[in-house]
Amino acid sequence: MKKMLLMAMATLFAFSAYAQGRVVTGTVTAEESGDPIPGVNVLIKGEASGTITDIEGKYSLDVPSKDTRLVFTFIGLATEEVLVGGQSEINLTMKAEFTQLTEVVVTGYSEFNKKSLSGSIAVIDEKALENVPVATFDQMLQGQASGLYINAGSGQPGTAATIRIRGNGSILGGNDPLYIMDGVPIEADAFAAINPNDISSVNVLKDASSTALYGSRGANGVIVITTKQGKSGATRFNYSGQYGITEVGDWRYDMMNTEERLRYEEMTQRSNGWAYSPNNPNAPDDAAEKLAELKAIDTDWAEVATQLGRSQNHQLSMTGGKGGTSFYISGNYFQQDGVLLGSDLNRYSGRFNIKNDSFDRLKIDLNSYIGYSDLNYVPSEGLSVANPMVQSLNMPYQKPIDDDGNYTYGPLGQNPLEWRDHTSNSRGELKANVSLNAKLDVWNGIFVSGRLGLDYRNRKSNQWRDPEYRPGSGVSNGGEGLYSFNDYSFFSPILLGQIGYAKEFGKHKLAASINSELIQKTYSGHNYTGYGINGKLPNTPGGITQGDPDNGFIASVGGFKESNALLSYFLVGDYSYNEKYNLTFSLRRDASSKFGENNQWATLGAVGASWVVSDEDFFNSGLISFMKVRASYGVAGNQDDTDESIGSYQRYGVFQNTSGYAGTAGIVPASIANPDLKWETSAQFNLGVDVSAFNDRVSLAVDVYNNITSDLFLDQKLSYTSGQGELRINAGEMRNRGIEFVLNTTNVQIGDFKWTTSMNYSYNENEIMDLGQVSQFENGTSLVEVGKPLGSHYSVGWGGVDPANGQPLYLTADGALTPTYSEENSTTNWGTSNPPHIGGITNNMSYKGFDFSFFFSFQAGHKLFNNQLYFIENHNVSYNQTTRMLDMWQQPGDVTNIAAPGYAREFSSYDIEDGSFIKLKNVQLGYTLPSEIIGKTPFNSLRIYAQGQNLMTWTKFSGFDPEIGNNIAQFQYPIPRIYTMGIDLSF
Repeated sequence: MKKMLLMAMATLFAFSAYAQGRVVTGTVTAEESGDPIPGVNVLIKGEASGTITDIEGKYSLDVPSKDTRLVFTFIGLATEEVLVGGQSEINLTMKAEFTQLTEVVVTGYSEFNKKSLSGSIAVIDEKALENVPVATFDQMLQGQASGLYINAGSGQPGTAATIRIRGNGSILGGNDPLYIMDGVPIEADAFAAINPNDISSVNVLKDASSTALYGSRGANGVIVITTKQGKSGATRFNYSGQYGITEVGDWRYDMMNTEERLRYEEMTQRSNGWAYSPNNPNAPDDAAEKLAELKAIDTDWAEVATQLGRSQNHQLSMTGGKGGTSFYISGNYFQQDGVLLGSDLNRYSGRFNIKNDSFDRLKIDLNSYIGYSDLNYVPSEGLSVANPMVQSLNMPYQKPIDDDGNYTYGPLGQNPLEWRDHTSNSRGELKANVSLNAKLDVWNGIFVSGRLGLDYRNRKSNQWRDPEYRPGSGVSNGGEGLYSFNDYSFFSPILLGQIGYAKEFGKHKLAASINSELIQKTYSGHNYTGYGINGKLPNTPGGITQGDPDNGFIASVGGFKESNALLSYFLVGDYSYNEKYNLTFSLRRDASSKFGENNQWATLGAVGASWVVSDEDFFNSGLISFMKVRASYGVAGNQDDTDESIGSYQRYGVFQNTSGYAGTAGIVPASIANPDLKWETSAQFNLGVDVSAFNDRVSLAVDVYNNITSDLFLDQKLSYTSGQGELRINAGEMRNRGIEFVLNTTNVQIGDFKWTTSMNYSYNENEIMDLGQVSQFENGTSLVEVGKPLGSHYSVGWGGVDPANGQPLYLTADGALTPTYSEENSTTNWGTSNPPHIGGITNNMSYKGFDFSFFFSFQAGHKLFNNQLYFIENHNVSYNQTTRMLDMWQQPGDVTNIAAPGYAREFSSYDIEDGSFIKLKNVQLGYTLPSEIIGKTPFNSLRIYAQGQNLMTWTKFSGFDPEIGNNIAQFQYPIPRIYTMGIDLSF
């Protein structure tokens, strides 16, 4: 019957078009399956005449001329338009309607059709985040989007990564982007409590037309997180389970073993290697026996401080709905051991999202999340005696535990096993996020909507030191033990109201809204530290002692509470003609309680436009199917939303308590008020082009941008008579400009085999243009200088070793060699710590039920300060060294970079290394059972897979890992290598 009906309709259409010109025939097939599609409408553009395809996907149609355009439409498939030209046969492959061009992009305040989008927005879908075995979702984003810099910094479970969008826009202010989850701002340091499995997409807003919606918080870019929503229909359950192991990745330091260490000590005529050397005329009689005892021990302190851990992740979710109501519910448990002793993370989370649009004009949705993370951590950066990585300085001929069962101690007085057994550092964090949204269609395109959001976090940190823990090893008051507790809370409600209008008039689309938003943040906390926890003190019972001036065990108690608020009014508008010419604009007024009355309000805004060139009648390319040109300009602000640089009470003169004078406590000024302090502002220009070609097998997006930040947060030096050293002011300018490429290709698609590649590359050039009253100032190990990029290393140059005497040589500021070290010769000729080149490459292959993917990320063009080299490649009898030290200068004429014994080098460019790297971040192999097998089971689908994370790193950097915190390598926590196996099933 269906076949007869289709044939009858085709005959009817054909009859109406009979004898109107030449005939065009063809076949229409589906892209995914290659099967013919019956019932496709084939219409002559601008006329009512046409036909439909028959049961075999074939059609025949009279056309009036070669200039005729045929329009192919079918429900669920993308509309296609083809110029007839001189063709008599036009065969067409139709694609699914949900393509990159029709994809909806969420910006937090509104949604846009990607085809008409004028801003620069990178979209990362859930496939890039699925099953990645890391604790925080931000580390999953590395290499996934152009212009997005991710630095893991630490391998400690639950640690948030450093994220920058199009470089650093501030010197002393915050550079973190703004994070929005389901319309509610969240903070990065709570990522450990967020379940990545609930995320549907991550949109990275990079230019002014997309970030200016956020006004004074958008200058550093915005990352919009959208969580999964329910799907109407029968209730479906999905389970994802994963088990794996974690291990230390590439260990780049080749530390001396016992034989090498003793040989080094003999060469330098120092310590045990020389004391017991047969070449030492003063060696004791039992030297050979002592030397043999030492050689019998060969401790790898890296292995002592590390462990092989386990990892697991379990997610159960359900989705369904009917009658206009849909829901998504999930529960998750994630566990991961750290690779350093005493570190691990457990996370428990649940989500409930529900949406209802069953009413005629009212839509309501609720997104809610609660998560709890329990973290045991170790101090893992710097030369702290508690840092297990520092124990690599211990001697290899030293046992961790001696023959009597006692802990042994290295040059820093620490033992990683004792730290594990007699100390504890834990942190429990509760995270809740709620977003309630309602939209009422009032009349004829007019609507009102509102959002009530809440972000809440409570973190309880505990530190404990057993009294048996070695006295003096980082514990005050004689090492009698301590207990420290810190309770921190963050509460932020958000209220958004919107009145808008959205209407289509033929080919015209118009949308505009007036919005008002109020955001409040409240921080509070209290802390306590007490000593003497087990009654070892004379005449003191067990437990925390109150202490007194005689024993010094005086407990400390503290607390704080502060809040700030942001009030905003903004106007947003969009216009589109036939989705070909598109215009968007925004204007926002922000008022912040952080700033004084002189500059409490700021006006910010942007405008953007796009032109879909490929929709023009004159555009006729057989290769290019889509082309769009985009441009935007606007001004966004930075009020340091992290509150690290500009605090809640920056507008006031603040006082702080002091230990007092002559036994009397008091308060003293802590900062001077600056009523003229205001936002940093970033003027941003972006020009982009999007192209799809070869039947959409190739798509390319190119963006160029120029961002200038003015009114930078800087510190002005004050006269000593003021009682203060400096005042936070606005001054100076800094520029970031660059280019970004995104290339997606379908390399092979033959039968059941498909291979796709996604690549992105970004180049960012940073330059400090003005610093107000000064031209330069030191900032840590870098020099902030006009004309130089931010993060420029400031150091004395290393000149090598004098072949005549083995003495270290340095460079003067003019580049001449000198044996004299002077910090006055420091220069900025050693590069920047911020990589100008970043990117990633992903390959996906599938054949029948098999899928295989591998992903690389890279960063290049920057230098890192490897502070560890000063301790492990510098003559020091107390610390173990790398094997490179065996290549030291020994006699005149030796050409080497290692000085003669007795010469200790100073900090110099010797310690600055190339930080470029390529990482094989993830490899995954999976298999999905075919339907004929699944049909015999209670499941709808089942996939098994195996994967590896952080598998290989190619770099010249000699530290533990080129991804380091603060761009200074200081024995940081190694980033682990992770192997997992998992299963995904639905039922």
